[in-house]
Amino acid sequence: MDENVVHQLLLNPDIYPEKTGSISFCETHISHLYFTDSHVYKIKKPLNLGFLDFTTLEKRLFFCQEEIRLNRRFCPDTYLDVIPIRAMGKNLHFGGSVGDIVEYAVRMKRLPKERMLDILLEHNDPSLPQEMEHLALFLAAAHQDAPPASEVAPSLCDWTSIRTNWDENFCQSEPFADRTIPVQGLQACREKIESILREKRDLFVRREKEDFVREVHGDLHTEHICLTRPIRVYDCIEFNQRFRISDILSDLAFLLMDLEFRGRRDLARQLLDTYLIHSGPQEGQDILLPFYKIYRAWVRGKVESMAMNQHEPEESAFQTARDLACRYFNLAMGYLCSPFLLITCGLMGTGKSVVSRSLSQATGAILIQSDALRKRLMGLSPETRAEVPFETGIYSPEISAAVYDELIACASEELQKGNSVIVDASFARQKHRQDMEKLAKIHGVDFWLAHVECTKKLQQKRLAQREYEKKDVSDGRLTILADQTARFEDIASTPCTIKVDTALEVEYNTGLILSRMLTGV
Repeated sequence: MDENVVHQLLLNPDIYPEKTGSISFCETHISHLYFTDSHVYKIKKPLNLGFLDFTTLEKRLFFCQEEIRLNRRFCPDTYLDVIPIRAMGKNLHFGGSVGDIVEYAVRMKRLPKERMLDILLEHNDPSLPQEMEHLALFLAAAHQDAPPASEVAPSLCDWTSIRTNWDENFCQSEPFADRTIPVQGLQACREKIESILREKRDLFVRREKEDFVREVHGDLHTEHICLTRPIRVYDCIEFNQRFRISDILSDLAFLLMDLEFRGRRDLARQLLDTYLIHSGPQEGQDILLPFYKIYRAWVRGKVESMAMNQHEPEESAFQTARDLACRYFNLAMGYLCSPFLLITCGLMGTGKSVVSRSLSQATGAILIQSDALRKRLMGLSPETRAEVPFETGIYSPEISAAVYDELIACASEELQKGNSVIVDASFARQKHRQDMEKLAKIHGVDFWLAHVECTKKLQQKRLAQREYEKKDVSDGRLTILADQTARFEDIASTPCTIKVDTALEVEYNTGLILSRMLTGV
């Protein structure tokens, strides 16, 4: 029976074993999921993606059975059974012995959506800090109980798997160069990863010998965690043993990466700190955790790129997958960046703040914004409008000088803590740019200047929209644009200058900036 016909029939609530209302549906890049009121039925797509092979009915049955077996380690009461889907004429039914089997489904109890970690994050639930304590304890215990690789796959060499995984990653990502990751970024990441693998080989091998390499979850991110009591972690990797056998820090790194991807680096730090209290300090953790976070972000970027390819460019799903892939690849590149101080430079309305926020998200750099800082120094709320003539009031030269002095002080304080810093300001004067470059040298970090530009037409459109909405902390507007343009000092072309055309998509631009920061040229 045709795959599309099967899908349409599975949307009929009358064919399911339990009484239910309407059927809801979602899909991943490798599965179709059908939701009744009380259960979930998961069907594997007949795909061969290299790292998995679901192309025959027999293979899909085997991996359905594996999914049940492996996931019962983390949520034993959720995964129920594998149930055949049979065809009788033009209809389908579940189970029984009559009719031809057209597919197999993993049947699971439906978990409460409101307790899913990704949903709690979306709603910024106040219980999340406390939940991180519970989750860290759960994961530390799960990792301790997980069987060592030496028992379940004695022939598997973790070092070889790591090399193979990365070779596979780069090979499978090449078709997406300049679509979801810049060519320069792909090449720079390959070189840096290969350097780490060469220099830290003994550490990887030693961790395996000491049984820190275990059969773990393999796909540990927020969408697979339900913070009920007990906690339930589901949807582990069943389709490739090599992907679920890894260092326990690699398993943990996936979740840390996902929290950071979602803008919750605070929760990631808390989860890690509590995990280490229960598991004990891990040898090489300062090296291994960033390395494994890069790997996990890269895999997600690759997977979303593959999902993008399953849709036509005009479909919304195509753009959604593309944006996600770019963001994951940007995060991977951000983990690889050396400590830095980056300043934006450009006229009002060119998009400096948008670029700064995206780059801060990708790198974890502290973002210091001059517009907000200026109003704080003046005792004003960010929402307060101060639409005064050019270089008067809170924008007078004297106050602007004080603002730039404070920007230097704030940046210096963060650099002293070991944080990378992004300073979002116009930096219209060469002196202020030079002061920041000197500060970077004092702290021994890379210095970059992002020269942000766009067409005059786009710039004017943005300023008009900002003035109409009156929601932006910036008071930049069309009536003073000419004055700022006339007094903007030329930007000397230096090796640390990165030109940014904000007519391009923000995530693509972020990838270009990160590629430049990684290559240094």
